[in-house]
Amino acid sequence: MVKSIVIDCHADTLLKKYLEEMMPLLFAERGMKFHASKDLLTQGGVDIQVFAIFVPPKLEKIGIEVSLEMITLAKEMEKDGFILIKSKKDLKTIENSKNGIGMVLSLEGTVALERNLQLLPIFYELGIRNIGLSWSRKNLFCEGTGLTQDSDEGEGISVHGKELLEQMESLGIIIDVSHLNKKGFADVVKVTSDPFIASHSNAYQLCPVNRNLTDEQLMEIASAEGVVGINFYPRFLSQNDPQSVSIKDVIQHIKYITNLLGVDHVGLGSDFDGIGITPKGLETASKIKNIPPLLEEEGFSNQDIEKIMGTNFKRVFNRVWK
Repeated sequence: MVKSIVIDCHADTLLKKYLEEMMPLLFAERGMKFHASKDLLTQGGVDIQVFAIFVPPKLEKIGIEVSLEMITLAKEMEKDGFILIKSKKDLKTIENSKNGIGMVLSLEGTVALERNLQLLPIFYELGIRNIGLSWSRKNLFCEGTGLTQDSDEGEGISVHGKELLEQMESLGIIIDVSHLNKKGFADVVKVTSDPFIASHSNAYQLCPVNRNLTDEQLMEIASAEGVVGINFYPRFLSQNDPQSVSIKDVIQHIKYITNLLGVDHVGLGSDFDGIGITPKGLETASKIKNIPPLLEEEGFSNQDIEKIMGTNFKRVFNRVWK
């Protein structure tokens, strides 16, 4: 078990909780189970979980309401031993106490803000500390990967998007470029001064799919002193049969990116509860503890492993948050 802090920078557990509450019969009929419950996170040694607030396309018309309901569900989780982190001080408290599991709230996509950017400070007060600018498709602020990642088509960050980025930097909200298209990614590099992250993305060189990052993009994140969170979704890890993908494929992406960038720019971004299939050996958050021994076998030092497992993301949190 890692002695220092362990952080997973992306899970869709709040959406699954929302669906369970809104459609309990359907949830039960489909046999849906959580990847990242409190017990599973505890078993896996996870100290801080970033929970995404993701509004599915069919619910976008009521995106503000859905987002607020998910935040309410997160607040209720505090009764079960989760502790909402809203500042560097809170982060330090969690690290020192190891009492309960810290949770960070993130918007995945900007559906909740598209009708009124003046809502951003309100969402900040409610606890939002990271924002993924897009979820695959075009929105008011930018354009997602969609079908444009491998071409020059699509738009970058809009005028409204640049205003959003300015406000995020002013408030101390981390910019997340996972799901963002190439032009938008390039614009973020140009207009931001704080470190930014890709909370749940992998290496395109190892698995050439739209959602993964090219070597050039990975190097831009490192140049900005940011971090890439390795995504556990088998289709983003390998082009082999998803059923054959395992924890070893996660290790290969970690190795590739650390060889390219150094060990200071890689972390974990499981995408638990947002993926239908998981790698063998990483079926739930309880198995995250299986990663350090495999990294040790690959020659990573204890200090390197601690960086990958959490202290790299902790560094960015401390740099950007108030």
